[in-house]
Amino acid sequence: MENNFPEKTTPTDPTKPVKGIQGDDPQKQPEQPFAEHMQKSTAEKAQGNSPLDLARQQGHPTTQPTMATIQTQMNSTSGSLGDVQNQLHTKNLKLKQSQKYLLRNKLSEANAHVRTAASKAGVKVGNPPTMNTRQNPVKRYLAYVTDSQDQLASAQKKIKDLAASGHSLSPGQMLLIQIKLNKASQAIEYSTVLLSKAVDDIKMLFNVQI
Repeated sequence: MENNFPEKTTPTDPTKPVKGIQGDDPQKQPEQPFAEHMQKSTAEKAQGNSPLDLARQQGHPTTQPTMATIQTQMNSTSGSLGDVQNQLHTKNLKLKQSQKYLLRNKLSEANAHVRTAASKAGVKVGNPPTMNTRQNPVKRYLAYVTDSQDQLASAQKKIKDLAASGHSLSPGQMLLIQIKLNKASQAIEYSTVLLSKAVDDIKMLFNVQI
């Protein structure tokens, strides 16, 4: 008769822990992934998701502004506008329709931020520049640039007069001015890159013709 009894198994040593199916202690497997998960969660919470933190991640200054730093930032913004102005005066400058659209949006956006910053500094900004749809596009862009430069010049004078009289803007006003100027600078920088591409295309065209 055929023997149906199971084969003899090797006895286990009771002094040694019994391994799981995967060959490891099941109680120890999740420790490392869980620790990594907790470290990641803690880091994410430390970063925070408040509006101020999100604003800082977008490139806003993190230092508390002063009258001096505001003046410096206005000088820098005015200088960047001067670069755009020089680019717009490039001879035979031709822009594609898509470039015109983007440039108009970015320069009008920068102008709006500058005007808000100037008003917070105590400047009576008046009405925004009027644009005629039949006007030459470059002239419209120059109108935005010129108005922005005028607003910055008036704001710098206001701040200088305040400092001379021993007065100062409130921390909230200075912070808002700082943020608005930073946003304006980003739009101006975008415009500079856009115009640089158009100027390079002109130079390339002339080189080919030569």
